[in-house]
Amino acid sequence: MPRKLKGLYAELFKTWVQEDDSTIVDIEGKHYLVKPLHNIVQEEFESDEELNMLIRQAKMNIAGNRTYTTEEILEAIEKGHL
Repeated sequence: MPRKLKGLYAELFKTWVQEDDSTIVDIEGKHYLVKPLHNIVQEEFESDEELNMLIRQAKMNIAGNRTYTTEEILEAIEKGHL
């Protein structure tokens, strides 16, 4: 379960950890390994040009008020338009 540090606690914690590094923290004699989490989905999104193109097109369609209902999409698929 994620815990949120605020204020002085957050500032102190930042001094213990470095970005992209693993850090071992000793709390009352017990050791904890602290590692930054990497957003795998974001990495895959950034590396997949076809997915990027589809998402850009969808955003352009939404901005241009060209949206479709689920039923319209299903009908287009059934007719072989998609």
